[in-house]
Amino acid sequence: MKNRALWILLIILFFVAGAVGSYFLMKYIIPAANHTAVVAPEQQSAEAHDLIAVRILLPRDKKLEMQERKLKRRIRSIDFAEAVIEQFFKEAANEYAIPQNVKILGIYRDPNQVLYIDLSDELRSNFQGDALDEYLLLKGMYETLLSNVQDFQDLKVLVEGKEIETLGGHFFLKYPLKNIVLPELKAESATEHE
Repeated sequence: MKNRALWILLIILFFVAGAVGSYFLMKYIIPAANHTAVVAPEQQSAEAHDLIAVRILLPRDKKLEMQERKLKRRIRSIDFAEAVIEQFFKEAANEYAIPQNVKILGIYRDPNQVLYIDLSDELRSNFQGDALDEYLLLKGMYETLLSNVQDFQDLKVLVEGKEIETLGGHFFLKYPLKNIVLPELKAESATEHE
């Protein structure tokens, strides 16, 4: 009976010591490790060389507005394309006509150099705009990627891994975007030659 009481007392002491140790670990040791360290000037310049300027074309006031941002350089072009389109949708926090809370579910490329962007359903459910807003959103995505990522020929938008007929009811999205966003350029070049 005495041994049993001694074992129960030892188990209780063990749990109390573990709780106190966990408390001090969480309160003092882990937060101290999360403090940002002072970065040496040499290290700052090396980090600056890892950044690359990108052009983000955002729909605003019924036209596309170009913004420059610095993003971390990526080795794979797919990773870079994902970072660029992520930045495009991050700008939704501002007053741009971009749906809020859109998540990138994946970016893929097929053998024909068509880039597929798989986006969350917030793209469609949070879209509020007319035909021009929809056009500028699609053109902004296409032109942003075209001006920053060189190795793709066309862009296809997927929502939750599936093709969608339309984003806001104005443009047919079963096909890649090149033919949707470029007719304006073809019309402009035809009037320039006259």
